[in-house]
Amino acid sequence: MKAYAITNTGRVRAMNEDAYYLPGPGEHFAAVADGMGGHLAGEVASAMAIELFARRMRAARGLPEDTLRDALECANMAIYHAAARDADKRGMGTTFTAVWMGEGEAYLAHVGDSRAYLLRDGRLLRVSRDHTLVEELVAHGHLTREQAKTYPHRTYITRALGVHATVQPDILRLDWLEGDVWLLCSDGLTNEVEEKDIERVLKGAGEYGEKLSRIVRMALEHGGRDNITGVLVTTEED
Repeated sequence: MKAYAITNTGRVRAMNEDAYYLPGPGEHFAAVADGMGGHLAGEVASAMAIELFARRMRAARGLPEDTLRDALECANMAIYHAAARDADKRGMGTTFTAVWMGEGEAYLAHVGDSRAYLLRDGRLLRVSRDHTLVEELVAHGHLTREQAKTYPHRTYITRALGVHATVQPDILRLDWLEGDVWLLCSDGLTNEVEEKDIERVLKGAGEYGEKLSRIVRMALEHGGRDNITGVLVTTEED
């Protein structure tokens, strides 16, 4: 397994409130978080989520699904209480998208609108479902995908870590096949780069670290209006 990550503040924001985690030796998980909240609170929330998630995952001995759920619930409670103690951090929270990869299987844990994609057999599949108002409107037939791109409240998130005392993450199990490539990314990437262009780059020639660099450069060239973070995990051997 090989993993690559890039984060960029973008062309508009003063601070980078994204955070990510790459697997260390013997580890099998990666994550992306996109924080929100004023007075640097978004940066605090995403960093807390990544740190607490990684710590919980390293100590885990149970089933992957239970471990992922426990790690996100732990991070959620810690961020929620930190915000309650500090007026400057009231309302802070973060999206969170993580993948755990084992022998022949993978588990996705997801809250918010950072995304998880799976490149398999040359096709890019969106595995996560955005927890946003606009996604719910599309799901219920009130908006088309094209209308959703320009909907005024398309950034309104319906689930995040730290905003409420409890959280309901999506946990999905998938097969983990030879040649699979996971892309975890914040919305600063997907709001600027079309999925068809991400697919074209990922299945093209070149090393995956360079492919990720190319996709982030595309997001910057298309405006870079938000922080941009991407993590790629492949079945390649080190």
